[in-house]
Amino acid sequence: MSRPHYPAQAGVVVPPVRGVLYLHGFNSASCSPKAQLMKRAAAEFGLPCVAPDIPPQPAAGQAVVEEAYQALCAQLDLDPADPACDDAIVVIGSSMGGFLSTWLAAREAARLDGPQGCEQSVWRQGPRTVLINPAVRPVRLVTAWLGSTHANPYTGESFTVTEAFGPALAALEAIPVTPQRTLVLLATADETLDVNDAASLYQDCRLILTPGGDHGFARLAEYLPAIMAHAGHRLAPSLATSFHVAPC
Repeated sequence: MSRPHYPAQAGVVVPPVRGVLYLHGFNSASCSPKAQLMKRAAAEFGLPCVAPDIPPQPAAGQAVVEEAYQALCAQLDLDPADPACDDAIVVIGSSMGGFLSTWLAAREAARLDGPQGCEQSVWRQGPRTVLINPAVRPVRLVTAWLGSTHANPYTGESFTVTEAFGPALAALEAIPVTPQRTLVLLATADETLDVNDAASLYQDCRLILTPGGDHGFARLAEYLPAIMAHAGHRLAPSLATSFHVAPC
């Protein structure tokens, strides 16, 4: 059974999300500036924002993301198998978090089970996603980093990139199954990732290209209104740029 295509529909009112899942990038943490900005924006609308600390090891990171998604569903009193989750949650990911967001959305869209007590299969679209300089095929990066040791700048914890990273990341590669539900922010001067990779993979999505910029997307506050609009909420630009976050 093939999955139907979900075309963009003009005039369709998208219900506002009820919760935010933020996934930080590789070797980052839940207290990073971007994570704190997203928590601040979510708080403006009284939305719970789950931002887990994701281990650098892909298999462990996948498990943490799954647990965080299920925890947010539970916080919203929803079963992950319920199609209502698709419009209740927005998943926002930066860099490797963007890669994991794409995987999570595709995984949820692939569900054919319905909510508890439902005997019939249901089509799913997966949660809305916002991707900030998302990693594309990160297995290439970890291959170049094989054997190298890294220290997390926020937690101080160290880890070594092993051969297990590659196959685990390759298993998580996915494409945006519902492009019209995906907003992608790309900095054209990203010093870590080739912006052309993401522009190609996400070409059918809602793309915002920022001339210059950097991989860390330091001007994120200016784009919070667009991010929250994708989530169905209206945030005044003047308010967004007034947000200040303290270093962790």
